[in-house]
Amino acid sequence: MGRVTGRSTLKEVAERAGVSIGTASAVFAGKPWVSSATGSVVRRAAEELGYRPRPRRGAEPTGMIGFVARASEQFSPDDPYYAPVLFGAQQACAELGLSLTYEAIPLGGRLPLCVERGQADGLLMLSLGSDRDYLARILGAGVSCVLLEHAVGDLPVDHVRHDDETGGYLATRHLLDLGHTDPPPAIITAGDHIVPAARRLAGYRRALAEAGLRADPAYLRRSEFSVRTGHEQTTALLDLPVPPTAVFCANDLSAIGALDALRERGLRVPGDVSVVGYDDIATAAHTSPPLTTVASDKELLGAQAVWHLVERMRRPGMTSRDTRLAVHLAERASTAPPRR
Repeated sequence: MGRVTGRSTLKEVAERAGVSIGTASAVFAGKPWVSSATGSVVRRAAEELGYRPRPRRGAEPTGMIGFVARASEQFSPDDPYYAPVLFGAQQACAELGLSLTYEAIPLGGRLPLCVERGQADGLLMLSLGSDRDYLARILGAGVSCVLLEHAVGDLPVDHVRHDDETGGYLATRHLLDLGHTDPPPAIITAGDHIVPAARRLAGYRRALAEAGLRADPAYLRRSEFSVRTGHEQTTALLDLPVPPTAVFCANDLSAIGALDALRERGLRVPGDVSVVGYDDIATAAHTSPPLTTVASDKELLGAQAVWHLVERMRRPGMTSRDTRLAVHLAERASTAPPRR
């Protein structure tokens, strides 16, 4: 091989050496699990490419992990869904003697400050799983990662998420079993770039297909997983020539907006329209009427991500794991058979 000049990246080194980015990173981090033969191949590839790893400040473990998310998305510590996820992560860290820092990442190329400053031994990453190149850069800095709610198949990271396809199926199956088949239930979900939303929609479609029903495009509405857009999309459904008798909202905030829209139209829930939500946030049991929803263990999601991350920091080269947490239907008072 000839020597390549110019600035090179860890990804290029890994490709030239025929190893994963995680393995190449582990070589420069001095991880003991990397064989001497692999280390020699990676270092030779680095020399041929003119690659020089940046010295990592704080070579000793810091005892801190980072919880990072995109600042542009609705993920914050006071969010009714992600607050308990963050709490679960914090509790797990406390039990393990670790510190947890939260950081919102603006759109753009900058790495998390806790990575740039060498302060974090690992990261819990929310809403960043679809940005493969960004993940590769973090791994190139020698930082282990666990993704929450998203997955990427070809990098040495773990994934922890809820079984959203089953959840979407359970919600839709519940409405079908009540008799909401003509017309079939509508769904209010988010864009397919939101992986949990895409999986919940897949479950909705599977339940309809099993019942021999066709998914009507007019009954599939997109929202931003907010009260406002749930209200807007429910209003649009009610304006259809044949409005649905049941609506599956793929998150509870959308369902709360749906309840408001139905109330404004003078419609009774569940007498005129049944509504199912998703997530079982704290307020779901206290809406009027109390909301039937798909319940997920949000604190366990955060805690499980921490447990996986600790193992991955100890063994960064191990096989990636995709852990899916079970969900169940929490049946309350917002669903009933349709009026005939």
